Amino acid sequence: MRPGTRAAARRGRIATQWPAGAGLLDSGPMRIPSRPRRRAIAGAPGAAVLAALLSACAHNTMTAPAPTAQAAIRHELEAFPRQLAGHVRHVIELPALPDEEDHKLELIGGRAMTVDCNTRGLDGGFQARDVPGWGYGYWVLQSRGQVRSTLMMCPPGSEKPGFVAAEPALVRYNSKLPVVVFVPEGYALRWRVWRAGATQEAPLR
Repeated sequence: MRPGTRAAARRGRIATQWPAGAGLLDSGPMRIPSRPRRRAIAGAPGAAVLAALLSACAHNTMTAPAPTAQAAIRHELEAFPRQLAGHVRHVIELPALPDEEDHKLELIGGRAMTVDCNTRGLDGGFQARDVPGWGYGYWVLQSRGQVRSTLMMCPPGSEKPGFVAAEPALVRYNSKLPVVVFVPEGYALRWRVWRAGATQEAPLR
């Protein structure tokens, strides 16, 4: 048999012994069968999805929003009375401050009426009351609606719409609790915040 014929016969025997479709080449190094590689690639999306889910769970656990200050205040508000006979309820939610001990809240209750150059004021003032079993406090404006005024002669045309207030109340500034205030029907509530200045030494005399 000629050399070329023997080489062809040898290749034929090797080809018949190797399974069909295994990717054997006539010359050069053999390829690694591609089926395991396809399985690894096919499994990659599943691993990626699982990793994404685990990452999402961890992210949700770490960034879960804590209850806001407003939500906490509304929860505490449930302890306060909703109604008081002959009164309307006002609720003040104060913003948090880094130095709340240096601030005070002023409650001003009164009525809208016509005023002039005279100084006017309503009788009465605020009364502090406690919420039984909670230790919280709220405020009630008590007034009979009597107006006290100076008696100056005012120039013509000095009358104008105004606000006549009862004795105000200066209370603690506390952003962690709602400020609940009841005023008589027909009255209004206003408020403002005061801030303390720097302390000073008092001179001896």
